[in-house]
Amino acid sequence: MIFVMEPPAQYNFPYKGPVIEHVLPLKDARAMCRKYGAFAHACSWTKDGKCYIVLPVGGPVKQLAPYRRHEMAHCNGWPASHPQF
Repeated sequence: MIFVMEPPAQYNFPYKGPVIEHVLPLKDARAMCRKYGAFAHACSWTKDGKCYIVLPVGGPVKQLAPYRRHEMAHCNGWPASHPQF
């Protein structure tokens, strides 16, 4: 069973600024994430008060919502090391 790690509650809320979302085929999402230093199916970063999220279509998790929630938490400050507390 493959799942997307649920973020801690303190980071699990909508981003307060603009969100720019890129939904791409898995191969393209991984390539775009690599450009930003992330070796994952999905990734995110903030710049100039905006949250940028890259989400994969055709990845191991079929729904986008778990990826979106996880990546939004990173925009809200959840470190890439994924601490739970």
